[in-house]
Amino acid sequence: MPIGEMYMDRRKHKRAQAKLTVTYRVMSDDEFEKPVPETERRRKVETEDISTTGLQLICDEEIGKDKIVRLDVDMDNTGGTLATFAEVKWARRDDALKKYRVGLQFLVVKEDHIAAIRKITGE
Repeated sequence: MPIGEMYMDRRKHKRAQAKLTVTYRVMSDDEFEKPVPETERRRKVETEDISTTGLQLICDEEIGKDKIVRLDVDMDNTGGTLATFAEVKWARRDDALKKYRVGLQFLVVKEDHIAAIRKITGE
């Protein structure tokens, strides 16, 4: 960053640090032709933060950019389980944690889930 240039957060929605349990599965490219049983290839992780448009996961595995992920987010007594799909917008290794940080953008979110997320973010 050049001297004198300030970092400006470009996010439009408030993001809150939240440790929510997420079960996820990376969708395969041919999954709609040959469905994979829901019990296969599912991982359980935690969020780092969440907003009404997406969340950040801390994962043991790297997930490629643009991959579609099936998510079940336990909303921690504020709204049940948020079951949705999201697209990986970025992923990078966190050497301090020896894990991957993965930024996801929700593709579909119901109004009641948005309300539950807003309770968490204070939006």
